[in-house]
Amino acid sequence: MYEKAKTEFDRLPHVNSDDLDGTIDHLVFRAQHELDLEDEGENEYIDYVLPKSDYVKLTKFVKKWKGK
Repeated sequence: MYEKAKTEFDRLPHVNSDDLDGTIDHLVFRAQHELDLEDEGENEYIDYVLPKSDYVKLTKFVKKWKGK
C-alpha cells in the first residue's frame, strides 16, 4: 500500500520527498505540512501563494491516506 501512496505523493505539487521514512504517515505529514504553511501564511516570505488547485490536490491526498 505504501508504494501506491508514494506514487500519488510523487505527483503532488510542492512536497519534499527527501529523507522519507517509508511510511504512509510520513507522506501524509509532508503533504499536511505544505497545507499548514499555507494556512498559517508562512509561504508569504517567498511571495508565493499556493494555487487553489494545488491546495485541493494536497487536501485530497491527506484525507485519502490519513490513518492508513
